[in-house]
Amino acid sequence: MNQLKTTFLVRFSVEHPWIVILSAALITVLSVFPLTHLSVEADVESLLPAAETDEPISETNIDQVRYDQLAILVQGETLFTIEGLSRYSDLISRLGEELSAEEAVGPFRMVTMERAGSRLRPTTMSNGGIAPENQQDLDDFLRRLDEDPFTRGLVSSRDGSALVAYLPVPKGRPYLEQDAVIRGIVSEFEGDLDITVTGNIPFSAETERYLTRDALRLMAWVILTIVLSYYLGFRARRAMFLPVILVISGTLWSLGFMSLLSWKLTVVSIVSPPLVLTLGSSYSIHILSEYYRQPMLSENKRERIIEAVTGVSGTIVMASMTTITGLLCLLLATMPQTRQFAVSTSVGIFATALLSLSLFPAFLSLQKPVEESRVNRVKTDFLSRWLEHLGPRLIRRRWPAPLILIVLITVFGILIPGVESNTSPISYYPARSAVIRELKKFSLEVGGVDELTVTLTAPENEANFFLRPEILTTIYSMEKRIGADPDISHHISLASYLSFASKTILGEDGDFSNRGLNLLVGRMLLSGGNSPDARLSDESFSEMKLKLRIFNGAGQISVDENETRRITEKLRRVLDEEIPEGISWEITGMPLEFLKLSETMRRDFLISTLAALAAIGLVCTIAFRSLWWGFLAIVPMIAGIAATFILMTIFSIPLDMTTIMVSCVAIGVGVDDAIHFLLQNRGQLKEHPENPETVARESLLRTGRPIILTTAAIVLGLAWFILAEFRPIMYFGVLIVFTLSSACLATLFLLPPLAGRKRSVKIANR
Repeated sequence: MNQLKTTFLVRFSVEHPWIVILSAALITVLSVFPLTHLSVEADVESLLPAAETDEPISETNIDQVRYDQLAILVQGETLFTIEGLSRYSDLISRLGEELSAEEAVGPFRMVTMERAGSRLRPTTMSNGGIAPENQQDLDDFLRRLDEDPFTRGLVSSRDGSALVAYLPVPKGRPYLEQDAVIRGIVSEFEGDLDITVTGNIPFSAETERYLTRDALRLMAWVILTIVLSYYLGFRARRAMFLPVILVISGTLWSLGFMSLLSWKLTVVSIVSPPLVLTLGSSYSIHILSEYYRQPMLSENKRERIIEAVTGVSGTIVMASMTTITGLLCLLLATMPQTRQFAVSTSVGIFATALLSLSLFPAFLSLQKPVEESRVNRVKTDFLSRWLEHLGPRLIRRRWPAPLILIVLITVFGILIPGVESNTSPISYYPARSAVIRELKKFSLEVGGVDELTVTLTAPENEANFFLRPEILTTIYSMEKRIGADPDISHHISLASYLSFASKTILGEDGDFSNRGLNLLVGRMLLSGGNSPDARLSDESFSEMKLKLRIFNGAGQISVDENETRRITEKLRRVLDEEIPEGISWEITGMPLEFLKLSETMRRDFLISTLAALAAIGLVCTIAFRSLWWGFLAIVPMIAGIAATFILMTIFSIPLDMTTIMVSCVAIGVGVDDAIHFLLQNRGQLKEHPENPETVARESLLRTGRPIILTTAAIVLGLAWFILAEFRPIMYFGVLIVFTLSSACLATLFLLPPLAGRKRSVKIANR
């Protein structure tokens, strides 16, 4: 909007307030109706780009994309009795039925092998694949469970004292609803059985609880903060409630827009509503600061309101443009959820800016005129007096400003490689959370839930290649080396299974010389049905899979991103050393998909941050018609971002799906203060070209108060993010508060001496 359009909009709003108020109210009401369809997407796996398509991430983890895996660990003194196993079976059956799960993978149906005379016989662990019904069945089950080398750490605990089952649950049903069903059924069986449930469903349900609770609580605290900060800044009721009405309306417009496009609130976009509330409130401060500069009479009230609002309309338009520009640079990100956040938040910022120039003056025109006592109170308070003395002192000492900037950029360049990234969902929850306690218990007893698959492919896809004795011997030797790693809690392949068959029928471990036995057992595995050791090779035996379960062996807990990277690197080294020449291999698995997401996030962060700085620098250069003044506009944000990443390195705050957005949001928002100051400073330079101390004093006196108040309002509003229990939201709050605070200080302390240099004076007077 140019000056003419904003003047027309403001004048129309002041002269026809009820038309503007009723129109805004109608749009707000219409925005509320779609909100009934707005839902929360709590599944962290939905952030994986491949999960947005119908194509599987890989053959290995296709089921993890289409299904939520539920793992159930059951312990108890009476578990390994006929009655105990019957209750265990009933528990798994009830869960499967209520959750519409596929057939459970568990100890009863797992396929094993035993010797029958001179022949090898495949059989299920429990006779008939069901819970033992008599003592003989129980004895057979316990014997097979003990003799099979693959049960421990898979369908039973590592010490054999507990049983484990896995339920593939189709995605789509609300997680909170599923979690309630699970908890209800588990409560019926607790007492003689100790039941631990973990997996995607409990974690997603807990995520939804945190997101919903944090978002509602943050919005309430933000609104309260806006009310209090505006009252303390202007000591007037109209300054308290009008901005709240404005930003709530803008936020509802943003959420209604999301609903119309069928977008969901995710772990990324959940920060959008409180962010719009906070950022949108800053535009009202600029208007109120100008509104309270002079008293007004009833007869000149309308003209005074128009003068006050149009006087800062350029700042509001420029500020909203730069904020939206910074946000839209996130469209360069790979994750759809990040792009949705950028667009929906931009809509909210545009709405609040538009309402500031229309709804706000319309409301003000219906209020009583500003009294002279209130104007004097604002002009003579401590903040105004401090700013009046700050400007001349900064101009007299110009050299520290560029020195501070150079030091910050240098330290930033040294420390930036040390900033870590983290996509591990486990790290997002408080340690006291029930889902974390249950996962830790499961990991301790079983050995984690994260799986990797090594796929070996024969040279030129040669048929029956992986039935050759010499190849099996080499692969089996390699697998034993891998399995000896304390970070590998379970492993199985065609080679290790054939070794088990050899030991069962021939009494020798690792004897692959009997080609007929190899082919027989291989065919058994291909028809293994629901057993967890199925699909260890393709039908032509030109491809073999080594399935691994990984966890942090030292801490006896599930792996995080760094652990996954470390374990994968060790695995690659072994494969490079042990795999015969000509065999190609590939490692896949959900943990690696999250590693890829981490790498993508780092790329997105770098590209979007540089794009935001370049785009906003360009906007400011065009607006000021000067490359130097365009650079000055982004100086505070360069300082703020540098300081923030120094903080991240020192306190090990990682880049994750929310913190990668901090720089673009902060650049777009933080530059507002610089623009406000530079607009005023440029005008003062023209009026007082020979008196830099007067320029600095007047510039800070006119802009310092709204700069400090807007930053304080935003920082105090966003500071509530620090209390969020969900760590990505907390980190987002910490970083954006620190960045904006640093940018505000840079605006007040670095820009006056830099903008007061002779070069700036010459450019301003052209």
